[in-house]
Amino acid sequence: MPRYNVEIDGREYDILLEYRSERFFATVNGTSFEVQHQPLGESRALLFIGHESLEVDVHSATGNGERTIFMKGIELPATIEEYAVAQMRKAAGISHHHAADNVLKAPMPGLVITLRVAPGDRVAKGTPLVVIEAMKMENIIKARADGIVKSIAVKPGQSVEKSDLLLEFE
Repeated sequence: MPRYNVEIDGREYDILLEYRSERFFATVNGTSFEVQHQPLGESRALLFIGHESLEVDVHSATGNGERTIFMKGIELPATIEEYAVAQMRKAAGISHHHAADNVLKAPMPGLVITLRVAPGDRVAKGTPLVVIEAMKMENIIKARADGIVKSIAVKPGQSVEKSDLLLEFE
C-alpha cells in the first residue's frame, strides 16, 4: 500500500492509497474516501470522491517531488514524497524546499488572458501573476516564492506553449 506525505500551501497530508475489494480508497490524515479514477490524458484525470467530481492535472515542477496541481482553475504548488522518506528527512532536519527559480514558464499551452503584475512589482508567495486560458478554463498562475518581477515576456492575447517563458524575477 503506497503511502505519501503531501504538502500543499504549508499544510501536510498523510495519504495512504489502497486497492481492496476491486475498489480504490484514499485515507487522508486518518479519514478514508472511496475514489473512482478516469484517466483523461497523460497527466489529467477525472476523480470521483464521494459525491464530488474533480478534473485534476498534475505536472512535475522539478525532479525532486515538486508538482503543480491544476484543479478548479487554480494552480497549487505541491510536494509529494514517499512517507518513509519524508519521515527520515524530517528526523535528519533536512528541508525539501529549494531556492525558487528566477523564471516562470507556462505550465501548459494556452492563451494569456491577463497579466496581474508589471516589471518592478514586489510579489509574495501565492500572488496571482498570469491568467492563462486552456481548454476553456482560466488558470491562475501564482508566485512560488517572494520576489521582484524583473521582466515580462508575454502579452495578453498571446498564445503560449508548455514551458514558454512568461516572466523573470530578480
